[in-house]
Amino acid sequence: MESSSPIYTGVAENAAESLQALRSAKVCCDRLDQIRYQPLETNKTRYYEFNAQSPAFEFATGKSFVQAFEIPANLDRATITIDAIAGKTVFVPTVLILNDRFQATRAVDSSRFRYTPASFMEPQRLTGDFYIDRTRSGLLAKDRYFLVFTTDRDLDGSTQMISELRLYRRAHALADPATPNPVAQHAASGVIRLKTSDLELASRPAGSYVSEQDSARRYVEPVVTTPKGMETAPAPLAPSKPASGQGQQPMLSETQALYDRMIREAVANGDMDRAWRLVGEAERAGSSSARRTFVEAVEQKK
Repeated sequence: MESSSPIYTGVAENAAESLQALRSAKVCCDRLDQIRYQPLETNKTRYYEFNAQSPAFEFATGKSFVQAFEIPANLDRATITIDAIAGKTVFVPTVLILNDRFQATRAVDSSRFRYTPASFMEPQRLTGDFYIDRTRSGLLAKDRYFLVFTTDRDLDGSTQMISELRLYRRAHALADPATPNPVAQHAASGVIRLKTSDLELASRPAGSYVSEQDSARRYVEPVVTTPKGMETAPAPLAPSKPASGQGQQPMLSETQALYDRMIREAVANGDMDRAWRLVGEAERAGSSSARRTFVEAVEQKK
């Protein structure tokens, strides 16, 4: 369910009741390509509810109500910001980004969503974002869909907030009200606010692309099935650790320098997919510098 205006009434009053509603909900489908994807609205801020009327899907991290979006074909570069509205409870988001074959390529973990206190005309919330840049080659160019859901681990927690009375008195240099701060229990139901804006990479950590690709596989197991008649593309490469074991030889310095140079060139050319695959290949062969080279190259490209 979506709306162009705030739906604070959609924030669950009771976390236990929302969890019971989730447990009672029938799973909508077996595969990601069977979920109904709604067009992503880019011209206005939208609010979306997670409740018993939402589709439910069984992720590897647990069952969750889900909102699914299709990225418009004409949206090449954007920052997508998600605010999870908080009250007595809060829905803690995780975002899974899919390619045009409904394969998980990146994930934005719930740890990227930070508590943001209430301010003038703004509610208590958890805020996080991710970016779309389909002007690049490699995996980023194939971003087509994304899902917002929560996990069993996040349902078991809570978020400490700052009371709005305390915020008001601080803003006006008044004495502290000496009242306890509220705690929002994490819930299976809730409301998110979704906004699309221009792409801003300047403040983004260089390793964010790496961490997003690293974590994509943990949410969908074993491998996402693609629609009938579509060729299956290789799954995104998870970072590899150098092989360990008796008799392993360290990589020759000349070979390591060659890999580092190819990684820098791939990043400079915007081919992040090739760069990351080179990192994996180099680490399997014993490189100790490939990952550091990748991160430094991304930093220099800003």
